[in-house]
Amino acid sequence: MNFILFGIYIVLSIVLTVIGLFIGNIILFDSILLAALSGLLCHTLWTLHPALCLVVSIAVFLLLYWLQHTGVGFWLIGGMMSLLWSAVFGVLAYFISEHDPIWGWVVFGIAAVVLGGLHLHAKESYA
Repeated sequence: MNFILFGIYIVLSIVLTVIGLFIGNIILFDSILLAALSGLLCHTLWTLHPALCLVVSIAVFLLLYWLQHTGVGFWLIGGMMSLLWSAVFGVLAYFISEHDPIWGWVVFGIAAVVLGGLHLHAKESYA
């Protein structure tokens, strides 16, 4: 029984850490996520060696993180990522609500405002 509770605590800790990173520094979270996806796609689509894909992931992370600290880069990447995350949450709400489009659009709109605010807050904290 203690082993199961320990496992639950570990999983819960990881989930809360990811949520904290998402809310606390969404720019860093976006960069890490896109870097990880680029490494995964590098390996699966181009069948490059995993070590080279790790280098690609690190390069993508550094480039995105740097770009999001520039004026134009922040608005382009931050805006696109806010819309992407909002779409993910809206689609999730659509399916959870048994295909009710009103819920999907309302959650999308609320998420767009909240995520835009999180991106702006993260940008201001670096300024």
